Amino acid sequence: GGRGGRVYVEGVEDMSLKDLMKSLKGKHKVKASVGQDSNARSILGRPGNDVVIQCPTGVTIMSEYGNKLGDVMKKGDIVLVAEGGVGGSPTNGYCGAKGQALAISLDLKLIADVAFVGFPNAGKSTLLSKLSRATPKIANYPFTTLRPTVGIVSFPDERQISLADLPGLIEGAHVNRGLGHRFLRHVERSQVLLLVVDVRGFQLSHKYPHRTCIETILLLNKEVELYKEFLLNKPAMLLVNKMDTDGAKERYREITHAVRDLSSVLHKYPPEMRPERLFEFVSVQCFSAKEATESEVKECQNEIRRVLDWVAVETEAQKERELELLKKLQHRQTEYG
Repeated sequence: GGRGGRVYVEGVEDMSLKDLMKSLKGKHKVKASVGQDSNARSILGRPGNDVVIQCPTGVTIMSEYGNKLGDVMKKGDIVLVAEGGVGGSPTNGYCGAKGQALAISLDLKLIADVAFVGFPNAGKSTLLSKLSRATPKIANYPFTTLRPTVGIVSFPDERQISLADLPGLIEGAHVNRGLGHRFLRHVERSQVLLLVVDVRGFQLSHKYPHRTCIETILLLNKEVELYKEFLLNKPAMLLVNKMDTDGAKERYREITHAVRDLSSVLHKYPPEMRPERLFEFVSVQCFSAKEATESEVKECQNEIRRVLDWVAVETEAQKERELELLKKLQHRQTEYG
């Protein structure tokens, strides 16, 4: 008999999870067809028809047991999620095997040029509302943002930049405290990380110790490092917020002095707070999301754009260097046979 059909997941551009649900027409089970029996015209039975589930790009496919089956990051990426059973043959006594049956989940990661990373109540949502057309829920208490919000910054030359306000992290986010994995995963597909910190520091509640602004920066660095260290390779910006509060200017001077060389001040902090690798901030700026003037908002927008333009140039230069190296290797292989 013929082999059973396989089930694949394939990436498609300009598709949402809602589109996926519509395409499934309410069905929660997807089944490929069985292989055909052999007959007088065909000694080997025809294989069953494969099924391809189309899904948005930026999806990680997980099994019901938490095993990663694959990533669909761009158009045309395809992942085998269920293998068809082998057909009957002399080697198995003409008893065909059943195909794989499993439940899968599609974990969509947000795409944004810049991802805001910070602890609760750092002013990320207010910042997003100032810099973009987004209208996130804003209140003066932690965990106002419960799901990612994307805002678009539009420039006069029609350039657009997307900003993602992620829900606030808590210490231990890397081990999924406070649903840390659910939020940190969205950082993976952004080009730049923007750490947003309160100039006064942070305290989640009276049950938690107060953290200074520098401690907040180190802890955010540590959480990202422990979640996925490769994220530290991404360009990072630092925005010190709430500069309208008392004593902010004096605090900011101390912060900028420390941030210039974080490694030189690490010894002042307990070991559990020290990252193995430190962010190298490509930009440090102060801001008051609450009281910012129009010119200050434009200055902040332009700084974000400047960093993104720099990233684009560096990325292109890296591609050219890799291409040049590949050409040299190919030339040597040809030269030496």
